[in-house]
Amino acid sequence: MAKTYFDQITASPAVLAEFLASIPALETPWDEAFQRTYCAACSAENCDAENCPHQAERNSPEWFLAQEVADSGNDPLR
Repeated sequence: MAKTYFDQITASPAVLAEFLASIPALETPWDEAFQRTYCAACSAENCDAENCPHQAERNSPEWFLAQEVADSGNDPLR
């Protein structure tokens, strides 16, 4: 059976994250989850992309894909 695009983009979490990051979007589930996880409790006055202490997780589908699904109503996809 021939390899499909699905097979290709789901070969690993890193490959899927790279594909998701390539899609131009203003609002994404990983941005919303990041803001709830880090920004809600951030005390920095000027916490933009350059000054964010959580730069590795910021705008990162790979970080998002590694998060556990929460059944207590905090599921980042809801």
